Amino acid sequence: MLSIGTLMALISLCLFTFALTAALSLFAACCAGERGSFPASSDERRERYTAWGWLLLFGVVVTILQYVIIYMIVHPPMDFFQSFRWLYYRSDVAHYMGIAKDWYVQEGDERLRLVFLPLYPMTIRAVTWTGNFFDGALFAAQIFSLSLLPAAYELFRLDMDRPAAMACARVLFLLPGAAFLRIPMSESLFLFLTLLAVYFSRKKQFFLAALFIALSALTRSLGILLLGLLFIEMLISFMDAYRDDKHAALRLIPRYLGFLLVGCGGTLIYLLINWKVTGSPFTFLTYQWENWNQQLSFFFNTAAYQSEYALMYLKSRDFTSLFSLSLPNLICCFGALLLLCLNRKQLRVSYLLWALLYYVASIGATWLLSGPRYLAMVFPLAMALRQPIRSRAAGYTLEGLLLMVQTVYLLMLAMDMYVY
Repeated sequence: MLSIGTLMALISLCLFTFALTAALSLFAACCAGERGSFPASSDERRERYTAWGWLLLFGVVVTILQYVIIYMIVHPPMDFFQSFRWLYYRSDVAHYMGIAKDWYVQEGDERLRLVFLPLYPMTIRAVTWTGNFFDGALFAAQIFSLSLLPAAYELFRLDMDRPAAMACARVLFLLPGAAFLRIPMSESLFLFLTLLAVYFSRKKQFFLAALFIALSALTRSLGILLLGLLFIEMLISFMDAYRDDKHAALRLIPRYLGFLLVGCGGTLIYLLINWKVTGSPFTFLTYQWENWNQQLSFFFNTAAYQSEYALMYLKSRDFTSLFSLSLPNLICCFGALLLLCLNRKQLRVSYLLWALLYYVASIGATWLLSGPRYLAMVFPLAMALRQPIRSRAAGYTLEGLLLMVQTVYLLMLAMDMYVY
């Protein structure tokens, strides 16, 4: 008889295989002659700025509302504006602030900061004028979390009408793990850069896309996976050009290879930092394993041990670990795969393949703590969750439910539960 862990691993593997098979079939169709889709219409300047304004207002209201609710529930022993450090100095915040203040060091526990990439700490330092690095980190996170709303709208607008694009942008902002967009960590910058990289890939401005991929990879290591999406978009563009003029298309190949090399720049800079600080470009891998027991594993193995831990927490009545750690990870991991499977024909092939690649790399960890946070960066999930809904009332209901779930998740983080 199969154990619960083995059963969940098999389900995870089957869902992934189904989505991957569909994605590869779509990719083959593109290579065989199906042209990439491009916007049938675009916004006038006034319409664009109006949409941006409403989305920014939405982001500000959600951010303030969540902070007020959490402050009133937790009731920290200081006034509202002094409470942010007390409530949100959690998870990896101290590491980013330490890099912003002292850069990377070779000795002591501080040397472990090397596993965190430098672009977000650099932005913290750039906006910290008073010497209070927490305030600078929080300010930077808010700026990028709000900025990604217009960026998401512009990307989604390439494939859908204005109301649908605004709705998908709001859903992306309200995914449970997107709670981390509003605290002093690198998620907001990473998602903002990811959206820009994909947008310019779709617009065939491949140099700008590669530049933003490099910046994304200098923010979080998984940013380098965007090169896969860029490659597919360039391949679609190349096939379109090849059908029109073979010789002109062939002359594009060296340029496209150069763009891919530019996209590697962020990762190469990070490896150079490792080498300069420790003498080896891969020291961060050693630190990850020795101090966090983390290395790449199989994503379906994650489904197995997370399920077994959930049962263990349930039997021992450890409801804090069950509801703040295991269940959120399991729900988001299986929910993401299910959404990708159900919407495999509606999602652009480059989005679907990149999402699956990102899933393998982010969820396949030897000890996954942050599944909701990692998967909140997968922007196609917002499209897959919102696009099938046709009724405006049902759409607002979905957004209201997501807001409640996300607020509870942020509350668990502020209460120092097992939310990472």
